[in-house]
This record gives sequence, C-alpha cells and structure tokens, in this order.
Amino acid sequence: MPAESSGLTHSAPATTAQSDPEVAGNSNSGETVQVLAKRGMRHLFVRQIFTTAVTLGGGVVLARALSPAEFGTFAIATFIVNIFMIFGDLGLGPAFIQSTETPSDKDLQTSFTLQFCLITTVVLLTWGLAPWVVRFYPALGPNALKLARTLSFLLYIPVFHSISVIQLERGLNFRPIAWAEGVGMTLYQIVAVTCALQGMGVWSFVLGTFVAGVAGCVLVYHAAPWPIRLRFDLAEMRRILKHGISFQSASVVVMISQWVTPAVVGTVLGSQAVGYLGLALANARRPFLLAESVMRVSLSHFSRLQEDVGKLHDTIDDYLLGFLWVMTMWTGFLWCCSSPFVAIIYSPKWLPAVPALVVFGLALPLDIIIWIMGMCYRATNRNWSSLKIFSARTALNITLAVLLVPRLGFIGVPWAYLASNFVCSIMLLLGFAEGLLTRLARRSWWLIPSAVAGYSCGRILSEILVPARSAQPIQQFFAGALPFAAAYLLVSLLLAPKKYRDKFFDAARSIVFSRRRPGRAIRDRFCRVQRYSVVPHPENLGCATSEDFQL
Repeated sequence: MPAESSGLTHSAPATTAQSDPEVAGNSNSGETVQVLAKRGMRHLFVRQIFTTAVTLGGGVVLARALSPAEFGTFAIATFIVNIFMIFGDLGLGPAFIQSTETPSDKDLQTSFTLQFCLITTVVLLTWGLAPWVVRFYPALGPNALKLARTLSFLLYIPVFHSISVIQLERGLNFRPIAWAEGVGMTLYQIVAVTCALQGMGVWSFVLGTFVAGVAGCVLVYHAAPWPIRLRFDLAEMRRILKHGISFQSASVVVMISQWVTPAVVGTVLGSQAVGYLGLALANARRPFLLAESVMRVSLSHFSRLQEDVGKLHDTIDDYLLGFLWVMTMWTGFLWCCSSPFVAIIYSPKWLPAVPALVVFGLALPLDIIIWIMGMCYRATNRNWSSLKIFSARTALNITLAVLLVPRLGFIGVPWAYLASNFVCSIMLLLGFAEGLLTRLARRSWWLIPSAVAGYSCGRILSEILVPARSAQPIQQFFAGALPFAAAYLLVSLLLAPKKYRDKFFDAARSIVFSRRRPGRAIRDRFCRVQRYSVVPHPENLGCATSEDFQL
C-alpha cells in the first residue's frame, strides 16, 4: 500500500477514557461521525495548503543548494536505520483507532513502553550492525555511518508524540494535529534551508528533523496530555500486541517493498541515482500532499462506518472517484510538462530524473486506489487478507526491480513499481467486495478520454506555439500546461456522472457567492487551524511504515 500513516493514532485524552469513542476529544458530543470527519478534513486541508507552499519553497532551495548525491546519502542512511525498524510501531496505532473501545491510561502507558523498548533495541542494533551494512555502500564514506547512528536517536521523538496523536485522531479531533504539523513542517524547512545555505550538506536534514519533531511533540502533548510513565505489565503487553500485530503485518511487507531503491539502486548505481529517484517519486506523488488531509481522517471515518456496509461502500466510491479525478489530472500534466517543470523548479541538473518522474506519475492513480483500499481493509479488521495481497505486491516489485535495474538503469525501479501496483490494486478491489472493481470501472471510464484529450491538446498546441529549437523552459511549460488543464477540465465536466458535476458546481457556487470574499474565507479558516517534498519529512523518522518516503 503506498501510504499507511506512521505513528499511533487514537481517541480523546486518557482523562476522558470513559467518553463516547466517536466524539472523544470534541466539545460537541452530539455531532455525528460524518460532521466530525468533514471538520477534520477541513482542518488538515487548510494546514496542508500552507505546508505545501512551505515545503515546495524549501524543497526548491534545498534541491538547488544540495546535490542529488547528498539527497541519496540521506535516503540510504534513513534506509539503514529502517532496516532495524522492520516492526514499525507494532501496529498499535491503527489497532487503537479501529477498536470500538476507548483506551485507558494503562493501555496508553503500556503502548508507550512497548514502543520505547522497540526504539531502544533499534538504536543498539544500529550502533552495532550499521558498520557492516555501510560496507555495501563504499562510495558514501564514513559520514554515512555517523549519519545513520544519529538518525537512530531521533526515533525516540515520535514515541512521545504518538500517544497524544492516538487520542486526537481516534476522536476525529484534527485541529491540534493540524497546528502541530504545520508548525513542525515550517520549522523543518526553515532550519534545513538555513543549514544547507551555510554549507552543512546532508546534516541540514538531520537538524531540521530534530527541531520539527520536538516542536510537534510539545504541541500535541499540550492538546492531549497523558501520564507519561513506563508500565511493564507482561500480560497487558501480550494482549495489546496480539491486537496490534495483524495491523502491523501488512506495513512490514510494504516497508520491505520500499527498500528497493536504497538496497538495489544504491548498491548497483550509487547515491546519485537514489537522489534522482527520490525527487521523481516525491514530485509524482505531489497531489498526495493534499490527499493526505482527507486520508488522515479516512481510517477513523471508515472504522466508524464498518457496521453500516451500504454507507461504507458509498463512502468508498466517493473517495475513489474524487481522488482518481485529481490524480489522473496530475498524471496527464506530467506527460505534457515534466521536463520544463523540473528545469524551472529544480534546475537542469535534475533533468535525468524526468523519465522516472513520468513513469511514477503513471502509477499515481493506482497509488490512490491502493491507499484507500488499504485503509478500508484496516478499518474493517481484514488485515490478514491485505497481508497476502501486499506480500504478493512486494515480491513482484522486488523481483522486477532486481531484473530491470541492471538492464535499464534506475528507470527500472518505477517500471517495477508500476507493474506491481497494477496487480495490487486489482487484487484489493476484487477481494474487498463483490462487484467493486466493475462498479469502479463503470463509474470512472470518463477519466481516460479526459486525460487523453488534455494530453493531446497540450502537446499539439505546445508544438505549434513554441518551436522546440528556440523554446525556453518557461514557454514550454505554459504552452503545454494551460491547454492541458483547460481540455481536461472541460471534457471531464462534460462526461462525468451528473452526481459529481452537481457536487462540483455546488462547491464552486458556495465559494463564488459566499457573503465573504473567497480569499478572506480561506484566510479565516487558516486562522482557525492552529509532508514529502523533495526531502523526507520529520515523520519519515517515525515508524517505518510512513508512505512519504516510499522509494
């Protein structure tokens, strides 16, 4: 699955453990799950608009200030640490979210103790065995060993952060989370960019991660405090682990699949190729920055609807169709404009990443299907079924990458990724509910002619308006992007089912005819709201199932 959130996620503060789990952490206990879910999406979406701008600006500076090899070095060092984080967060976060019972203080403290012990084990293993792993990367030098050992200590930060997030997410109270992540990401970019401009190289990422992690931890703990202590209760630990292990199993195989780039490309082609792939995947998955605002709520949302099968299936359809429209548009945009886009934003030194960017873009609609369906399997506690599917995906991805990279170079990784994601998405849809695949195909067919029409207009008009010999990147970009966007939007509005056209026009009217100006409405929402750019987020050093650093 392309994206399963790392970290634990649960309900209202432990001091309110006896309250209604659907509304814990929210002031109005009469509000429905749907209302709380929409509010959570709104908070995260506004936060994401702000952090997207910040990460894009910071990422551009970092990409211009640092080399692809430095990006690759950080990715490989993170991979070395994550080798020993194979069990992630032990599945405790998703297990607490999916459960209908609110966790007690004892549950939270036991969970904290389990994670603390896990991280301590990871630190010891990293310090003891990392020198042996680094030998497979002779081009990195001694700096990689020091980097991996330092990163292992930063894993303690998410342990303290996660318990508060558990309580807030379970109660669908995402406002404090939005504040914490917005502040954390801003500090991350400020510190990383400042250090990079001062010549600190790859250590810029480390310092940015440390500052952002501490700030985020303080903010979420203030919103959802809990009595911090180690609780060694073996019987309770076994009970919690038994419930969490099924949630973690799929995440383990997903994480192993993510090892393809640093493990295969890093050893065969070096850190520079890893850096190119990191930028390609990050920008191919750029819409996930906004999709995350909704998907962060989806596990809690689906979990609360698991008893109402009809409403759950209708909600899944809405998630799939809405996101597929956005992801298909971005895929078509990359077909038309990826070369000038990279040259303008990141400088021509990153142009070798363009072929990988385009192939990763082709996989984007499949990514969102896998992400949504993976959340559905978790929310309905069908973890062993998803484990079989993700295991097949991982095996296929690794096998194809090992076969293709020596023959095609680093472009073999995105082709393996695309093929394995295609198989995985089909299996997930077929396995979840009878008729789901055919219903999705019947309702989403109009996306293909929309993308083809947009691509055709973009390429044809760009060739006519801007001759290739004399074209500047900025001219090529606008000559392709504007016709593509206009054609895609027009054709999709003409062909889309009436239900979705009506929703689109209703949303547009609510903005245009709002009593307040649209800009002011957006600003006011932001004022009420107290992740993968070109470089990994601080959250990537949390439990290793984070989708943001999915190479």
